[in-house]
Amino acid sequence: MNHIRKGRVFAACHPQDTARIRIVQYEEGDSRALVADAATGARQRLILVSSLHPTAVTGTGNRRKSGYAPEDARPVTGPPAPPPIEEPAAEVTDWFDGMPGRRFRVALPPRLLLLNSNQRLHHHRRADITRVLRRAAWAASRGLPFLEQAHIIGVLHPEDRQRRDPANWYPSFKACVDGLVDQGVLEDDDHTRVVGPDMRIGHVVSGSRLVLHLRELAAVESAPELRK
Repeated sequence: MNHIRKGRVFAACHPQDTARIRIVQYEEGDSRALVADAATGARQRLILVSSLHPTAVTGTGNRRKSGYAPEDARPVTGPPAPPPIEEPAAEVTDWFDGMPGRRFRVALPPRLLLLNSNQRLHHHRRADITRVLRRAAWAASRGLPFLEQAHIIGVLHPEDRQRRDPANWYPSFKACVDGLVDQGVLEDDDHTRVVGPDMRIGHVVSGSRLVLHLRELAAVESAPELRK
C-alpha cells in the first residue's frame, strides 16, 4: 500500500461526489487509515484501506464508482470516454419572462452530489450532502445584494434527456436556499419573504447542476400575497 502515505489527498471516485480526504496516519500493514477532510482537517475518522485505491480507474480501464483515489495520481489510459455534453454559453430560457423586478442567477458547480426525495440515505450521509450544497450556494451567491422578498425558481439541469420530475429534487433546492440565507441574501426563507422555490427542468449539462434564478419582489406586488 505504498500509495497510502501521510498528508496525501484522496478524492472520491464517484463522478458526482466532491469529497476530498487527507491521510492523517497510516502504518504499512494496517487495515485502516486515519483520515480527515482535506480542506479543513475536521471529522477525523478511520477508513478501510481497501477503499483507498491507487488510481481512479480499474485494471480494465473503467472508472471506479466507489472509494477514493489519490488526487495527484497520473491518469491511466483506458477506453475513450464519450464526448461530454457541453453547457450553452448563456441561459436560453428567461424564467421570469415579462415579470418586473431585478433578477439574479446563482449557479452551483456541476457534478455536485444531489439529494432526491426518492433516495434512502443514512441521516449522516444526507446531512453531509446537504452541508456541501448549502456551502456551495453560499459561495456562489457572494456579491448578491440583500433582497427583502424574492421569487425563486430552481432549475435542475440534468446530465441526459431522460424524463424527470424536478419536484423530487426539492431537498437539494431547500439546501441551496438555506445557503442564500447564510450568505445574507435573504433574512429568512419563510413564506413572508420567499415565493418558491418553483422547480423546473433546464437544458442538459455534463455532470448535471442546479441553478437558482431570483427575482426581487416589490412591496406592492408581494406583501399582500405572501402574508395571506
